Amino acid sequence: MIKKTEGSAIGLILAFTAGLSTLAIAPWAAYDPVNLPKLLVISLGGFACLVLLLAQGKLLFDRPYRSVSIVATAFIIDLFLVLILAGKSFSQEFYGANGRATGFIAYLALTGLLVAGVFAGSAKNLSRMAYTLIATGFLSVVYGFIQATGADPVGWVNRQNPVIGFLGNPDFQSSFVAFSAVMAFGLLLESKKTLGLKLLIVAYLPIALYVIKESRAQQGFLVFIGGISIILLIFISRSRISILTKPLLGLSFIGATFVIMGSVNRGPLATVLHRESVIYREDYWRAGWKMTTSHPIFGVGLDSYGDWYQRSRTLAATLRRGADITSDSAHNVLLDLSSSGGFPMLIIYLVLIALVIRSAIGVLHRSASFDGVFAGLFAVWAGYQAQSIISLNQLGLAVWGWTLSGLIIGWDIYNANDANSATQSQEKKISRSAKIMKKQALEPASIVAIFVGILVGLVTAVPPLAASINYKSARESGKVQLLIDSAYRTPHNVIRMAEVAVILSENKLQKESVMVLNDAVKEFPDFYGIWSLISQLPGVPIDQVAKAKVQMKRLDPLNPDLK
Repeated sequence: MIKKTEGSAIGLILAFTAGLSTLAIAPWAAYDPVNLPKLLVISLGGFACLVLLLAQGKLLFDRPYRSVSIVATAFIIDLFLVLILAGKSFSQEFYGANGRATGFIAYLALTGLLVAGVFAGSAKNLSRMAYTLIATGFLSVVYGFIQATGADPVGWVNRQNPVIGFLGNPDFQSSFVAFSAVMAFGLLLESKKTLGLKLLIVAYLPIALYVIKESRAQQGFLVFIGGISIILLIFISRSRISILTKPLLGLSFIGATFVIMGSVNRGPLATVLHRESVIYREDYWRAGWKMTTSHPIFGVGLDSYGDWYQRSRTLAATLRRGADITSDSAHNVLLDLSSSGGFPMLIIYLVLIALVIRSAIGVLHRSASFDGVFAGLFAVWAGYQAQSIISLNQLGLAVWGWTLSGLIIGWDIYNANDANSATQSQEKKISRSAKIMKKQALEPASIVAIFVGILVGLVTAVPPLAASINYKSARESGKVQLLIDSAYRTPHNVIRMAEVAVILSENKLQKESVMVLNDAVKEFPDFYGIWSLISQLPGVPIDQVAKAKVQMKRLDPLNPDLK
């Protein structure tokens, strides 16, 4: 078992990483003000945890942790294989697509947070995570309330709804506020909590629900209702009316079935829950599944869905909203993973989910009383999984799903060890305790490991953020050379290069525009938008225009506008 001091350090890293990554934005500094700051925070915390755990050596594969360590190792190996063998744009796969940032770095760091959570599964760390979630949710609610009143100091460019919180999208904002409200509800039902805390929660819940309402995003309410239903089921199963647990579980299953049916325009709730956007999501899901079945081993490449969407969509999807409407995500985390990395990546992820569910069942089986912290965290984890079926993997939400996965597994191991130790002799228990408590200070090797991990995180995650900051500055400067230089700033970004080419063309700098476009297609040959610009912008040689049209037809074969 990991030393208490190391476990406490990991718990602090997890809490700070989850909270700060959700809140991290850089609206006045970076061109991508939402995703890249979050990637940086997650990378710092994730790599710090990874290096610290690697410093523990064989402990990773001790019997209690062996299963999750093997699965996590398999996931990391698969990430490396996909990075090397799939896709054509290394920088895009490594750092993630523009506006997503869910590439190799992100998933490697999230895996580090998950495994770290397994080793930090103690009552103190679970409680710390619960209160961090509520505190972060409170700040999100305050900011969402400011946005709802029209007093947001940030001039976000958002065509949907001003209530986007720190996550850049109303759907994500509503889901995260629902996470915090679900966690608060779990604490509200725990008898050990003080009256003062419960009064604060009672005051917080309606404000949180108001912000969810103002986001006009249905999934926030669905996550909240589903989350409190799980908590109530756990609460009732540990109460004097536990006989009602199975009937209520059956009703919950029926209710969930009606919700799912209603979302796809079936059943009695269809008129309430069905949205036109669901039809579009079905188009994205079909395309993602086609990518998966067409590339079953390694997928199309990490975060490369956008390069393959037009090739994979049906004719109906092409015509439904117009051929120019595209997507860079399947709007389903499972399909995003399977299309990116094939069936192996999907299967490994599903095994991780199964390990969490098994652990949660183990914890609930051993607990005689209601634990509001665990019930709340598990309900939030379930809410994350539910919303991930109809949404993409936004880093500010994903960090909670992956971190809580590890903590739930870790809490099960912690409880199981306590249960087993009760049957051991007093001599063995004393010996075991002595080994755990032998050193109370964080070892120098652990401090160095954390420092090295933070350095690795900085080296890997700062470049895309620095390039984004540089690009925003270059656009605002109005200087041509600075703008051209920003297009070639490492790591290269296809959207940035395309936008620079358009700006140069609009300013009658056709030669420079064509140069940027030609360099872009060399590195991003499967990005339809670049070829489309080559076919349209003035100053492009006729032979290149002809080649561009051939490539456009290759990338969008069902587009009726392409002959």
